[in-house]
Amino acid sequence: MCVVAVKYFKNVGWVGAKNRDRSYLADVEITQSNRNDIQRLYIDDKLSRYTEGLNENGVSILSASLSVKSDEKEGDKAANQDRYKKTNYMSPDGKKIRDALKIKDPLNAAKYLIKNELAGMTYVFNQKECWLIEGGFTEKKEDAKDRDYIHKLIKIKDQSVRTNHGIELPQLGYKIDSEDPNFLKARKSSEERLRVAIEEVKKVTDPLEMIDALAVSPNSDPFMNPIRHGDPKKKEMVTTGQLLLVPSDKTLHYRPIYSSVSFTYNKLNGPEAKTFFEIVSSRKLLGFKEYKK
Repeated sequence: MCVVAVKYFKNVGWVGAKNRDRSYLADVEITQSNRNDIQRLYIDDKLSRYTEGLNENGVSILSASLSVKSDEKEGDKAANQDRYKKTNYMSPDGKKIRDALKIKDPLNAAKYLIKNELAGMTYVFNQKECWLIEGGFTEKKEDAKDRDYIHKLIKIKDQSVRTNHGIELPQLGYKIDSEDPNFLKARKSSEERLRVAIEEVKKVTDPLEMIDALAVSPNSDPFMNPIRHGDPKKKEMVTTGQLLLVPSDKTLHYRPIYSSVSFTYNKLNGPEAKTFFEIVSSRKLLGFKEYKK
């Protein structure tokens, strides 16, 4: 369960931000990779190998899950992470995104992700243009061997926000007519987080304020806020970190919240760098006592 947002700024171009929610304390590595004569910079979740980031051409990818059942199972992977490490588990979606970041323009990167059936609310953008893929799988019929992949590709004009329920394709993600009370609660959360985030992103005038716009907690129920605090030990969904991608600067900003993050700063931003990394302090987001915990 996540929130993703993009907005166009006159003198900067497109900028994207994300709250990444997990039910475990994430262990994230910032990775810079040079393959196919193109440099990529992305977060790499050491448990699931899920990936998001950008490349030297400014092509940037952020995504929120619509495969809610498989998304929630990552908490089980965390509880059994030694077993998953032994089997070298690798998120198929993470690999698809890493491969898409080898492509030099956002439209072709989006087409690659569609061809490879990436599920989710996925923004693919650079400084000049932004595309949204709303895609996922239909429910499997009793006599069917495989589920059908469906999608819509939309060009975004000025700003856009997505959470975890289908809008163009309402049969995807948390459904409004689910018979599962937990899913109905999750749907309500997805709708409220979307509403709040839309209003906050409208107010933003500086690109670097995008993650602060997603860091608000106006509701007393923490489950209904764009940024989520809780206890991962109880398998509660919490915002483990925030990402900010700025294609014009080829820069990935990461704010760790309920996560550890490893990186070699001088290597990432060294003389060979065509992409750049900045760490964002959590002090503004959390009180000092809470941060120390």
